[in-house]
Amino acid sequence: MEIEANNVSTAPTGAGNPQHPPQQYGQQPQYTQQPPYSQPPHMHQAPPQPQQYAHPHHLPQPPSPHHPPSPQAYQQYGYHTPHPPITVKHDKFKPDIYDLIFAIVAFVLGYIFARWMLPWKGAWRGWGISVFTTVYLLTTTLYFIKKQAFVKSAETWFWLAVTWATGLSYALWYNVGIEAIRVMFLFCSAVYYVLVSTGRTFMQKTSNYLIIDGLNATLFIPFRNFLNQYLSFGALEKGERKKGKYLSIILGVVFSIVLIAILIPMLQRADSGGFEVVIKFLSSMFDVVYLLEFLFYCIPTIPIAAYIYGLVSGAAHNRKTEFIKHETAERTAASLRIFQQTTPLIVLGAVCGLYLVFIFSQTPYLFSAFTGNRPEGWLVYSQYARHGFFELCVIAAINLVILAACNLTAKKEQEICKSIKILNATLSVITIVLIATAFSKMALYVDAYGLTMERLLPCIFMAFLAVVFVAIAAMQFVRQNRKFHLIGFALVTGAIVFTALCFANPDAIVVRYNSERYMNGTLEDFDTDILYRSGDAGIASAYEVYQWTNDEPLRQDIARYFTQMNSRFNYTRELNYTREHNQTLETYRRMSLLRDFEYAPKDAGTGDTAGTATDTADPTD
Repeated sequence: MEIEANNVSTAPTGAGNPQHPPQQYGQQPQYTQQPPYSQPPHMHQAPPQPQQYAHPHHLPQPPSPHHPPSPQAYQQYGYHTPHPPITVKHDKFKPDIYDLIFAIVAFVLGYIFARWMLPWKGAWRGWGISVFTTVYLLTTTLYFIKKQAFVKSAETWFWLAVTWATGLSYALWYNVGIEAIRVMFLFCSAVYYVLVSTGRTFMQKTSNYLIIDGLNATLFIPFRNFLNQYLSFGALEKGERKKGKYLSIILGVVFSIVLIAILIPMLQRADSGGFEVVIKFLSSMFDVVYLLEFLFYCIPTIPIAAYIYGLVSGAAHNRKTEFIKHETAERTAASLRIFQQTTPLIVLGAVCGLYLVFIFSQTPYLFSAFTGNRPEGWLVYSQYARHGFFELCVIAAINLVILAACNLTAKKEQEICKSIKILNATLSVITIVLIATAFSKMALYVDAYGLTMERLLPCIFMAFLAVVFVAIAAMQFVRQNRKFHLIGFALVTGAIVFTALCFANPDAIVVRYNSERYMNGTLEDFDTDILYRSGDAGIASAYEVYQWTNDEPLRQDIARYFTQMNSRFNYTRELNYTREHNQTLETYRRMSLLRDFEYAPKDAGTGDTAGTATDTADPTD
């Protein structure tokens, strides 16, 4: 018996070959090089016979678009298995009606930002910032919900509350002492809320990759989607413009303007006086000066609106949101681990040993402030309190960097060395002791000379660092399989502390602390320079000191402060309506104390104050 070479069938597919049913109609015949059996037959064994069909209906039916061949048919009859479709990610922006609506809203937000929040004179102050923040959060949240991109999570609600509360604080107090920090915090929290509410953060939550999230939110996403606002107007092509309604709207507006321009002069000639008042009011609203001012603010509105829309729409569409890939960041973090665990072990041990020697050698000096006593050789409280305080603050920050560097550059082994954990906890505890020492020295300084913002803010920062180091020490006793993101914890803690500080009105706290101690006799002098640095937050406390004290030079200094605050308030009120948004609730409430204020010397015999705001106020008010 003769066997065909290679036992390969070269017959074309078709109805005449039952092993190879025909392809779909309209396709060319396909040839297969697949043998009809997996193992070659024995020399004395006949080749397998083709399958016999008892009835013509049992013949394999040709495939059709309605009845495609099954996967079993591909294997049984030798069909070529089609390749899976290749999915290509398109970055093309495809807007809809919601994108178009928010594009218009972005222009409004951009104009408000340009007019009220750019660094002009008196910017980033007053209830105008609260209005902008509320409108921004409301419109972006509704846009995300309509685009089905809103992520309902505890972190989303947290950053929504933090951003709105920080913006609301602008309507309550000026907070002059933390003005620059509050501006940066509000901006960062507003853009970070966009990432969190759409799930576009690097780890889908606040994690140790906070720097990458910050770059994405402030630079990469908004600028890579900078033209989305103008692309969103392409949604009109699917609606009004295609049906001719867009042109109808333009024609209607043009015809209306022409008719109004013709009818107004006729109505003025037939007017008895009331319509003329309306026309004068409307013409004043469209004065040339206001028109030029409006056009001036429209110039920065265009890029600001494009920035806002690029950030929000890019996050909602998940378009160009991964400038830095997750795998790249992981590889970069892994490449930093270049040292064996012995190296950070030696570094941490040396630093801890140095701090222990310093603490034990300086025990009388470091801990004498806890008892309120000065060490020997220090005759002035200010010199002792200031000596080394800011150095201790810097050392606490350096220790945080040392811990981060040692733990990020050490190679991950099967199990983290227990010695490293012990040294991490030891360095954290030592830092907490140094922070407590710095606190005691600052408390002694404040007790002697009173409170200022320059003394209050470092104390708050040191308290924040103490909480962070407590968390680091606790991390060493947490199971290794439980992930704890220290940077995320520090960010949430810092956000809570700073938001509470914005509502606490620290400028008023500083002035009230000094005024109460001065009137109680525990503070020798009342520093009036603090009043000018606190703005109108010191009016209420200064007014109490003005009525209480008999020190005429002090009363004259306070009176000059009142005069300056009163003139500043009246000046902003007399400018025009565009400066009204710079005012706060504190301004309106406390300026009522200074209405018609005039300084008058206090009668030493009776103790009465002449010429105060109460005596000279208009009784009809």
